[in-house]
Amino acid sequence: MADPLSIIGTAGAVANIIDVLTKTITTVCDMRQAWKTADLTILAFENQLNLLKFSLCEIQKWAESKVDDQSHQLVLQVDSCVTCCRLLISKIDGEVSQLEKTEAGDLMMGSKISLLFKTKDMEQI
Repeated sequence: MADPLSIIGTAGAVANIIDVLTKTITTVCDMRQAWKTADLTILAFENQLNLLKFSLCEIQKWAESKVDDQSHQLVLQVDSCVTCCRLLISKIDGEVSQLEKTEAGDLMMGSKISLLFKTKDMEQI
């Protein structure tokens, strides 16, 4: 049986990640719409973030359920994955948040150049 505090900690961490992920998805969606082109890379990235958000919501429901037979090992593995996910989403959110837009919603030239140079860095994430 899993430690109740571990389960509560996992559920709280997942909720926090979902909040950051929602903000990041909104920014990516706005950016894609502002570019007026459905760049396949950005569209795929946005869809992957949405799938991750859905998966985390399901994990949160599972962690918050009062099931007495939750495996301690499973909780530890989920907690480890959530920690990794938190680091990844923080990195992605940091990169996306740095992009500056004009009043018209287009990316500023400096952000476009920065994005071009960081493409390789983002691929390494």
